[in-house]
Amino acid sequence: MAVKKTSTTKKTAGRKKAVKSSAVVQYGNIEFSEEACLKKAQSGFKKQFKGQELESINIYIKPEESKIYFVANTDCVGSVDL
Repeated sequence: MAVKKTSTTKKTAGRKKAVKSSAVVQYGNIEFSEEACLKKAQSGFKKQFKGQELESINIYIKPEESKIYFVANTDCVGSVDL
């Protein structure tokens, strides 16, 4: 007797919805979000590197120093207060 195999996986039509997420860091008596730190770093870039277009930015948050360090466009280094 032959056994017929059937697939139980279903294909979903269309795209999956993007998952909304956020990251909040609590350190000592302060609280800050990743999004807020990114906005501060972008603002700091605009003030410190006037006339340059922001193409990419990486941030490094150091709550023990109350600083956000950033590297923008691979060669623009700066910091802002947390």
